[in-house]
Amino acid sequence: MNTLRVAVTGTTGRVGAALAKGFASQHQVIELPRQAFDLADPAGMARVLERLDCDVFLNPAGLTGLEDCLENPALARRLNAEAPGEIAAWAARKGVRLIHFSTDYVFGGREPGLRHEPDPVAPLNDYGRSKQAGGQAVLAHPNTCVMRISWVFGPEKPSFVDGILHSALQHEPLAAVADKFSLPTFTRDLTDWVLALARSEATGIFHACNSGEPASWHDLAEAVVDHLVRSGRLEARPPVARQLLDEVPRFRATRPRHTALATGRLTALLGNPPRPWRDALADYLDTPPAPSN
Repeated sequence: MNTLRVAVTGTTGRVGAALAKGFASQHQVIELPRQAFDLADPAGMARVLERLDCDVFLNPAGLTGLEDCLENPALARRLNAEAPGEIAAWAARKGVRLIHFSTDYVFGGREPGLRHEPDPVAPLNDYGRSKQAGGQAVLAHPNTCVMRISWVFGPEKPSFVDGILHSALQHEPLAAVADKFSLPTFTRDLTDWVLALARSEATGIFHACNSGEPASWHDLAEAVVDHLVRSGRLEARPPVARQLLDEVPRFRATRPRHTALATGRLTALLGNPPRPWRDALADYLDTPPAPSN
């Protein structure tokens, strides 16, 4: 297997950090955190790209907070749409393979069921609209992929899973939204999938998440609690209160309710479907945290 030179943006974020670490075991990684490659600075980006030498460019960076995008729609469009288009144009000129990361929030999610890659999109918020525009800008160029991911968790940065884990172990009250559904994605699995995609010649849109029945945040929280009881870390199972999406005051941006992704293209690429999210979650919960420096 040939060693690739792989540039990774957003390496202080959850996905970027996971990709940089995962690819470093087999390939040469060029980390591009925001302080070195700021998507909000077109001129600075252009200077970095002009002297960048890589075979594959992975772009998980962007503005991901829904309320941040609601309050700063121009910045969301710059980071999530315009900058990816500029990277794609550069990659096309240089013959670099580009994998850009998008989201299940490009779908309107009004009806239950799995969303397939060709399904029509209908984003409900500034985040989803900017990410959809970025995906379109990237796919306008050759040798590009857009990987839509959802509900990412892993050791790189605290997520919803870690919040429930901490609160349960501290015997704090637990509550989670029960009327919004998607599928979780474990960063370790995601890195393996991206490695396979980077080695391939496949292009276009790929959905990437763990398999299983679509779950709510409440389902995910209960799965965390159940595992803690089975593994002996909790003596008794605490209740998890059911919340409604419309009852969460901090959620000011509209969120789609049904955005679980079908992974048919990824399954064909890998030769097997992604493992079930409950298995991936158990694996994560059983892994001791990395020692702090």
